[in-house]
Amino acid sequence: MKRERVFTGSGLYGFMNGGAEQFLEYGVSKLTARDVVYDGQEYTIEIYEMPTPEDAFGIYSLHVFRCQRADTLGCIDCLSPYQLQAVAGNKYVSVVFPSGSAAAKNKVDGLIRQYLPMDGKDNPEFPALLKELSPWSGKLKFFRGSIGISGVSTSLMHYLEEIDYTGVWFIADKPSKSYRALVCVKEEKELEKLKEKVPASDIIQSGNDFIYIRGNEKESEEEDHGGFGF
Repeated sequence: MKRERVFTGSGLYGFMNGGAEQFLEYGVSKLTARDVVYDGQEYTIEIYEMPTPEDAFGIYSLHVFRCQRADTLGCIDCLSPYQLQAVAGNKYVSVVFPSGSAAAKNKVDGLIRQYLPMDGKDNPEFPALLKELSPWSGKLKFFRGSIGISGVSTSLMHYLEEIDYTGVWFIADKPSKSYRALVCVKEEKELEKLKEKVPASDIIQSGNDFIYIRGNEKESEEEDHGGFGF
């Protein structure tokens, strides 16, 4: 190991240089950053400790795109040209290999197993309604609050104004500029408030503590806010 740094609380702001609010919305409690040489290759590992596996998946889901390989290590993971990202239990992990070389990419799986149990035993609990989406990485996002949502869907952000929700599972369909959102709540009165905003034809299903809706981004909103933001 070349270097290790540990950050908690306000220390995260200094390290993350502007992106900390997003992580703090998911309740990040600790970040361990390590610069290592593994089998002759250089890597930077960041391990974020979150309250739950769902929170770890949430922050992960905002950072993965164009996975060359997804959900193949027995857990939730996404391999891209210079990075392997993964969720293991309540930890979100990023491993960056700046060289992008074939050797570095081939060895990154072995490296991440040095730090994490990649057995899938503590994977997030995905809603039964969304099981058909597996593999999840790159398709499904999970939000805890308005910071995450505002960067992805203006339409959903408006629906959820003044709604007290515990979490939102989100699937974007970029070609049609539409989305589906499974909104989880603690109190049924919040569902009634949301049902007053969402057209009945856009409610796919609802229960005692959730509502599953579809929505569309308006063209003007897309121009102003960059659409889904990925």
